[in-house]
Amino acid sequence: MKPFILFILSLILFTGCQQNEEPEIQQETGVVVNYAGAEHCSIVIELDNGQKIQPLNYPEGFVFIQGQRLLLNYTVLPNIISTCGKGTVCEILSIEELECGSPVTEIVPEDYSSFPNDPLTIHDISIDGECLYLRVSYSGGCQNHSFNLVRADEEHSDEDTPVLELRHDANGDLCEAALSMELRFNLSTLKDEGYKQFIFKALLENEETYSEMFAIEI
Repeated sequence: MKPFILFILSLILFTGCQQNEEPEIQQETGVVVNYAGAEHCSIVIELDNGQKIQPLNYPEGFVFIQGQRLLLNYTVLPNIISTCGKGTVCEILSIEELECGSPVTEIVPEDYSSFPNDPLTIHDISIDGECLYLRVSYSGGCQNHSFNLVRADEEHSDEDTPVLELRHDANGDLCEAALSMELRFNLSTLKDEGYKQFIFKALLENEETYSEMFAIEI
């Protein structure tokens, strides 16, 4: 057999082996960010290693919630290009929720008044174990909106009952699409500090302040 034919056969065999290789399974931890349609994006998982991935396929029945902390096993789908531009498209093989949501944010007193506080509407609010569950709505669609549960400084709180405020940062979004989002926040730090209750506050779209006291399950 001529050397050239042997080379071609070897190349075909090598290419075929490459195509049949199993995709590499990677394991990482990360946090869910819901872009709610802004920049053509939806769910993005920001990994602790600095990378970002977009779940295309994932276990049936799993619901991604803003702020969730997850342990993932996934494979990259290199032939699929997303219009979002904020991460690599992946198939999630398995998911484990490590924390139900974002922790309470601690801010120094001098930053309290300058922390973004755009209005929103609260539809549902409840506590289950160490997690605060919220369903909110707001206007937007052109920018990524962020939500933080911040502990108010000592001037706005007292020794036995801390005040937690939901701070919404619309990032100057001028679009008026009606959007909704489910939020979860981890209250374990309050529980660890021995608090038995807290006051929840949020600025509503009618410029009134929502305020309600909740007991922390011990």
